[in-house]
Formats: sequence, C-alpha cells, structure tokens
Amino acid sequence: GQRLSGAVYRLPAGAHDLQGPHLEDEVYVVLRGRATLRVGAVDRAIHPGLVVFIPANVAHSFVDIIEDLELLALFSATKKPYA
Repeated sequence: GQRLSGAVYRLPAGAHDLQGPHLEDEVYVVLRGRATLRVGAVDRAIHPGLVVFIPANVAHSFVDIIEDLELLALFSATKKPYA
C-alpha cells in the first residue's frame, strides 16, 4: 500500500496560506523563498534548505511570505489519499 505521498507547494510573496490541519504527518523541505511558519502559537523563520516536521492534526500555515515559497511537502500514509 501507499506509505508516502508528496507534492510541490508554491505560495507567491504576499499570499495568504489558507490550509488547515492534515490527517497525516507532514514534512516540508524548503526549496526556495522566505516566510514565517506558524505552528500553533509558535512562529519559525523559513528559508531554503530547512526541513520541518508537522505532526498530524496540528494547525499550521505560512505567514509573512516575503519571497516566493517553493516547498516539497511529504505526507505519511492515511486511509484517505491526500487531496
């Protein structure tokens, strides 16, 4: 069965990231751009080369996107495919 899925996620500078929590664990690999990643009430500066783990069901979004973001997003397997 499927154990891992992935996608390239792009957000232009100034965009609003409207994603909600996911049912799967997620790993972001920052390919390019700069922003702030808000996980719950904690903010973290995001830059190329950074790898970030987000547990399932945890609220997170990219804010203050100052340079176009391009990320590789990897998701753990769940009973439902990621849409």
